[in-house]
Amino acid sequence: MRSAADTFAMASDLLVIPAALLVRYPPAPAVVPAAPAGAAGRELTAGQALRTPQFATIALTYFACCAAHSGPIFHMVTHAIDNGVTAMAATTVLGVAGLASLSGRILCGLMADRIGAKRMLLMGLALQAVAVSLYVFTRELASFYAVAVVFGFAYGGAMPLYAILVREYFGARIIGTIFGAVGSVATLGMALGPWAGGWLYDTLGSYFWLYMGSFGIGLGAVAIAFTFRPPRRLPVAVPSAVAAG
Repeated sequence: MRSAADTFAMASDLLVIPAALLVRYPPAPAVVPAAPAGAAGRELTAGQALRTPQFATIALTYFACCAAHSGPIFHMVTHAIDNGVTAMAATTVLGVAGLASLSGRILCGLMADRIGAKRMLLMGLALQAVAVSLYVFTRELASFYAVAVVFGFAYGGAMPLYAILVREYFGARIIGTIFGAVGSVATLGMALGPWAGGWLYDTLGSYFWLYMGSFGIGLGAVAIAFTFRPPRRLPVAVPSAVAAG
């Protein structure tokens, strides 16, 4: 296992670092696009954006989303082994979930371009919660593969949509700061799921409450995402001379 992890790490360095050198800025548009309807006013600063309810809503949704799927991902292999699946086959179940997440990122991104990131995120979060609950009833290898496809597609499809929401709600100028802050909160959720799942298993001797808890947190993510509202933009200050004229 350790040698495999070392191999993956070296392969990632060999591929990702050269690929990063190929990144280029896009050419500047010849015509500046008009501001969207309702976007009148100046944009928020990073400090102002971090104090808005919209930032808290996106961050909490991302936290709950990650807390809901991180435990099932981390304990997927051991749960399959507990149900009589061989260790090698259980490992391939995790691989299937990873491949499904790749397709979810692409297809859900395409759908978000058509129906909107918020609506697509709600659908992805709901599907993720349902998929997590199905693990309670999963016993055979074939069913583990089937659930892994649905689960992987759901969590993979939801993850890129938060960056789109941050860009839509707070603009491109401060997206690095705001998405970094949102991602920091989400990381806490990623850390919570595996630890809580392991504690529940060691305490109760079963993964049942891990999946039920993840299902409940997943539904909570859906409920929080429903409250998304565009932030108010600050009014543009009008010079006194212009106002007097």
